[in-house]
Amino acid sequence: MNLFIQKIKDKIDLTTQEEKHLLSIIRTKTYAKNDFFIEPGSICRKVGYIEKGLMRIYNIDSLSNDTTNWLATDQELITEILSFINQEPAQEYIQCLEETTILYITYKDLHNLYKSIPKMHIYTKLVNQDLIIDIKKYLLSNIHLSAEERYRQLLTVRPSIVKKTPLKYIASFLGITDSTLSRVRRKIVLE
Repeated sequence: MNLFIQKIKDKIDLTTQEEKHLLSIIRTKTYAKNDFFIEPGSICRKVGYIEKGLMRIYNIDSLSNDTTNWLATDQELITEILSFINQEPAQEYIQCLEETTILYITYKDLHNLYKSIPKMHIYTKLVNQDLIIDIKKYLLSNIHLSAEERYRQLLTVRPSIVKKTPLKYIASFLGITDSTLSRVRRKIVLE
């Protein structure tokens, strides 16, 4: 079974006919390492499910500082949410850190799905709730947890991210310097 459809079925029930309809509009694309899913100024026209791979969402400020905002890997959804929902130019980069295969639905097809399979509205609502919860947890951890606690939390909650992602991006994602991350990792290894 298509992994994207299984992800949808984890949240809502689908008839066989609805599954067939979804299969007819879900597309697959493989990106090479360093390819971009989206860049600032482009309009994000797809929401994807990462079948296999690793993607980094980041910004570059006016001083050329690069900040990792999110990391996504196997079996996670990916889109530039503001651009996708509002169909306006993206403000972030989404880049593949390794060869990445995604299953995706276009903006147009998703909105047609809302007409043909109205319960897809429920699916979208549930996904958005999960997204809001993840973002809120991330923000609160950056406020209330030490660098070590944030790293330990990442090890516990998303271990595959830690295994696959270059350390400089993990440090940026955690809001710490590379040297602080090295100290934290050394301390954990010595325990």
